[in-house]
Amino acid sequence: MADYDEALGWDDEATASDAEYTVLEPGEYTYRVDDFERGRFDGSDKMGPCPVAKLTLSCSNAAGQQGTVVTRLYLTKRQQWKLTQFFKSCGLIDASLSDGQAYRMPWDQVRGAIGRAEIGNHTHQGRTYNEVKRFVVPDAQPKRTYGAL
Repeated sequence: MADYDEALGWDDEATASDAEYTVLEPGEYTYRVDDFERGRFDGSDKMGPCPVAKLTLSCSNAAGQQGTVVTRLYLTKRQQWKLTQFFKSCGLIDASLSDGQAYRMPWDQVRGAIGRAEIGNHTHQGRTYNEVKRFVVPDAQPKRTYGAL
């Protein structure tokens, strides 16, 4: 697991890299959780201090477009819907889990999890970034099929 935020010293060797950030076309993508970090959000005007999960997702769509999305999941009661959406989208909890049912968040299974997400773009200080608009929850009910008997 590479730590891209690791500081380099003045006398360290650097590794050549032509890597560029790929801005994805908005749409639905399959994702894989490549990295998961536990952190702390210090709070803001809109949300109090809380634990935060930083996820690095590798995304690809049917057209072969690939990129990276970094998203944060805030562990607050107000954000429980998003936590549930994430865990359901990658099958770490049952997609049929009813509203109001309690569950343990399986953080030990997050790395490597695969699911679907709707990816969009946002612009901040003149740069465009990928963002998760929503995690796509698979159908909880088996689809009915009709045919000749």
